Amino acid sequence: MVRLMAEELVKALDPELKRLKRDYIADAKPTMDGWTDEVLAAIRGVSRRFSSSLFESQIQRVAASTVSRADADNAEDFRKSVNQAVGVDFQLITRTKGMQDYLEASTAENVNLIKSIPDEYFKNVETIVLGGMKDGLAPTAIAKQIQEQTGVSARRAKLIARDQVSQLNSDLTRQRQAAAGIEFYKAVDAGDQRVSGAPGGKYPNAKISCYGIARQDIGYGPGVYKVADGAPWGGKTGLHPGKHHVLCRCVGLAMIPGVNYFPKDG
Repeated sequence: MVRLMAEELVKALDPELKRLKRDYIADAKPTMDGWTDEVLAAIRGVSRRFSSSLFESQIQRVAASTVSRADADNAEDFRKSVNQAVGVDFQLITRTKGMQDYLEASTAENVNLIKSIPDEYFKNVETIVLGGMKDGLAPTAIAKQIQEQTGVSARRAKLIARDQVSQLNSDLTRQRQAAAGIEFYKAVDAGDQRVSGAPGGKYPNAKISCYGIARQDIGYGPGVYKVADGAPWGGKTGLHPGKHHVLCRCVGLAMIPGVNYFPKDG
């Protein structure tokens, strides 16, 4: 989507900047009259394509499809994890009470997040273009700044996508564990150099330590927490695997008393 926005913007804006170059370079005090109106019209013409009802319906389909795939994958992963713990292959009810409402709410949330990307992108582009023209920059220099902004927007879009899938998977797992009567889970980190708080890793001083959460014992065993409560860390409570922090990669393994979990009280 970000690439498409940039391509459409270049098509509309490049000829306008080249055509108006002599005017805006000679104009030391631009106003909203004259060339600024024309440039804004070009930018906003492209912007409207990414806020139309047709575009929103496309976003809705993408978000719904992503949430649906995540739900199906999570259901299968949850079934496998419980089967592995129990040692018996059986099917679990994967669509728990209230799950449909949650999936619909997640789709709506993701639609809003996707819509925020073009809104922010075109707002920043207007600032870049008008500022560049006011300073008398050549079209190529303005185009370079737009390219840099496109990179920023693309990275933000990728971060949103990865983080939302991680958070969605975390919430689905927690709901399925609760519905199956599983009271405890064990937090397991990704086991690499990027784990937050890992000594000798890339982020040893991270505010939220996945390494620490996976090893601290609050009374149920190292890294074990109640599904309903989540983990405490650094003054925060209710932290769940996949949502400890942005782009958290931790998972919560179902702990079944007498099978793969033996509480201290027996």
